[in-house]
Amino acid sequence: MIPFERSRPEGCPSDLRLDRLLAGELESAEQQATRAHLDGCARCAARFAALEAGRAAFLADPPPLRLPAAAPAARRPLARSLFPAVTAALGAAAVLAAALFVHQPPAPPAPPRGDAPGATLAPAEQGTRTKGAGGRIGFYVARGEVVSPGGPGEVVHPDDRLQFTYSAAEAGYFALLSVDGAGKGSIYYPAGDVAAPIQPGEGVPLPSSVVLDGTLGAEVLYGLFCDAPVALEPLRAALESAPERPPAPAGCRVDRVSLDKRAAP
Repeated sequence: MIPFERSRPEGCPSDLRLDRLLAGELESAEQQATRAHLDGCARCAARFAALEAGRAAFLADPPPLRLPAAAPAARRPLARSLFPAVTAALGAAAVLAAALFVHQPPAPPAPPRGDAPGATLAPAEQGTRTKGAGGRIGFYVARGEVVSPGGPGEVVHPDDRLQFTYSAAEAGYFALLSVDGAGKGSIYYPAGDVAAPIQPGEGVPLPSSVVLDGTLGAEVLYGLFCDAPVALEPLRAALESAPERPPAPAGCRVDRVSLDKRAAP
């Protein structure tokens, strides 16, 4: 009989503890003790450096999410995913919510929530649209192993992953910009310097997802549907200098959705 052999020396922290240290989930005393151990243990320091490098590589290029199988966005297969499909029990609710989000026809502005106590507005009725029709953006939120469709005003948390989608009746060029609670402008899509070509479709997922950072507050997303491949850095810089003015270059239609980023409970 082969004797049991420990995978790590006595007193060394587990990978779970090192993951929690990376995520900032350890209490102050436990965090200090773990840091002190890393300072004196080359084996654990090397393991922590490897975990840290893996996390940095993931954040630099997060893969697309695996969306619910019956949702419209799932008609185009995704190459990679770290999240399993939503369970069958949750699937029906997710499909219904996704259908409301990506297929809701244009409607007049909805009354304030106080006008209809207990009523719940469909996501498409809550959004703010700019310059009329011409394209819509949507998104899914992944938290842990749960993936669900999001809507305007969605409460999200740092480290949530967002999978964005677009709906367009015609081919053109697309870009996704944002301005966060600190007033910082970002280009979420594409990775290049100009808007990327797209084909018409409903709920088409972008080829990568986004991991939210720790900046809290209201974040506004702008989907640009353009006739030409417009340069994006000038638009990002203009958005950062004047967050109250959405980017609206000539030949582009703009769709806007806001998020409410809060600390995780």
